[in-house]
Amino acid sequence: MTAHIALLLLALTPGAPAASPAAAYNQGNRLYAAKDYAGAVHAYEEALAAGPNAAVHFNLGNALFKTGKVGPAILHYRRAHFLAPRDADIAANLEFARAYRVDKTLTLPGPLARALERAFHALSRREAALAAAVLFTFGSALVSVWIVRRWTWVLIAACACGAGALYGLFTERTWAAEIGSRPAVVVAPEVSALSGPSDDSKQILLLHDGSEVTIRDARGDYLLVQLPGGGGWVPKGAVERVY
Repeated sequence: MTAHIALLLLALTPGAPAASPAAAYNQGNRLYAAKDYAGAVHAYEEALAAGPNAAVHFNLGNALFKTGKVGPAILHYRRAHFLAPRDADIAANLEFARAYRVDKTLTLPGPLARALERAFHALSRREAALAAAVLFTFGSALVSVWIVRRWTWVLIAACACGAGALYGLFTERTWAAEIGSRPAVVVAPEVSALSGPSDDSKQILLLHDGSEVTIRDARGDYLLVQLPGGGGWVPKGAVERVY
């Protein structure tokens, strides 16, 4: 993901202060190159004032990882992946950061589950919604032509558009379901998952920086989180939602 493309995207972001996010992004790159990773983190966070941007989230994830903050790095890699799901660098760095977590995933998805996950995350949510709308409209127009002309190739094209529209719809709904599940990442170095939403509750398990969870409930200053190995109540500041 090249810097000049990211800068163009930042410069064209509606409502952003002129040149400020792009300048912060450039400053972040300079600081990162100089190995001032903490300074780069601050600069990239300023660049995000313009709004979500895959390149900025990706570079921020890199800088956070360099400072030893695995959880926040994973958080921003996932946000970058949401915006640019086909970017191989983002996917590679996300998996690399996950390998550094203290808490290892005990259950791994099977080959079929992984194939379906890749298939229905090949497009971003915005791309999928746009593709579904465009292909449905074009397919409907082709059906109208076929009704009048009865040309076989028109019917085939209409069916192809319909299949593409369904794929776009399913992909958009897959992203929507993922967002609706309220995924989050543990950003504290270590946090106890408790049996209830209070300090005096019993500790169920210990979670570490980078554990990926889903938020099931909220009470007061606590969130009920779940992961494959179990779950419990944690302070709100210990986790951050991906979306």
